[in-house]
Amino acid sequence: MKVLALMVLMLGVLVGATVASRCIRDNSNGEPGCKTKEEIDQGFWRHNYDPTRYWECTKLNERAILRSCQDQAFHPSQLECVDWDDWEWEPVCAPLTRPDS
Repeated sequence: MKVLALMVLMLGVLVGATVASRCIRDNSNGEPGCKTKEEIDQGFWRHNYDPTRYWECTKLNERAILRSCQDQAFHPSQLECVDWDDWEWEPVCAPLTRPDS
């Protein structure tokens, strides 16, 4: 039983470390470079300074398009505009790539 508990604990630590390594704090506006398939597949990325805006990657190696949620907020986990009552602040994470200057 102790071995099983130890294995479950180790698995939890491993999963936690993997998830934590995916989020690198970002102090930019959050614009992705749209240079990877993953960025295109995800499509939408939060704007780090304005919760009513978000970035959209539509084509590989082309600049992201800045979009607006109008009277709603962009939810970074749900990747869609939601009512303000459903919006929660989440830590800002860097996109996979950055746009060329």
